[in-house]
Amino acid sequence: MTKVNKDPRISVNKLGEYMTSKAARQHQILRGQKYPPEYITTYYREAQEAISSFIADNMEDMKILERQIQILDQQSPDSVQKLRRLEGNIEAIERFMTLIDDIDMKGAAPILGNPKPPKMQIMNVEVSVRPEIILHASGSKGKTLVGGIKLHFPKTNPLNEDGCGYISAIMQMYIDNFHQDDGVPSAKHCLTIDVASGKVYEGVTAITQRKKDIEAACQQINTLWPSIKN
Repeated sequence: MTKVNKDPRISVNKLGEYMTSKAARQHQILRGQKYPPEYITTYYREAQEAISSFIADNMEDMKILERQIQILDQQSPDSVQKLRRLEGNIEAIERFMTLIDDIDMKGAAPILGNPKPPKMQIMNVEVSVRPEIILHASGSKGKTLVGGIKLHFPKTNPLNEDGCGYISAIMQMYIDNFHQDDGVPSAKHCLTIDVASGKVYEGVTAITQRKKDIEAACQQINTLWPSIKN
């Protein structure tokens, strides 16, 4: 039975892509969010867990990544689909390993993000942000700065700089909403790593207009949601 999300919802990565896509692709994104294939959410689970653990360990222990590759490589999948998924996870980890020198956490201390964090509500749309990594850094006048790292894995429809700018803005909104007791949002510490395309996108400081664009896009999603058919 096909899963149906009756109320409008979208992941932060897909929202970033939505905001920089043409109408046909936007419709595909919303259909995928309303009728999500079960395998999508777990496809890159092993790669995500290994990479997140590696970053949370200050990117010092390469064995975390190497061990996960070895575990995946030793499995014996019983279907072509499972084989492709394992190969995709191995490829994602190996691709990430070529990006390590490009990742600058700017002196922040990384910790694993909450695997089941609260969702944001933007114009009646539930937005799943879920940063894989939360960053804490020291700011001026004793302030604690808080940021996050968002990972992106799929090869198809890679993120671009503009889309990642929106993701950075949403992460700052998320931190302002749910990490108030930890410190203040830090734009430079809200970055996106697009593993498949091999790019690391820095956080953006100009978010006032982006927030308006995000709210307008979510309002549009809320309006279109009932008309989206499988």
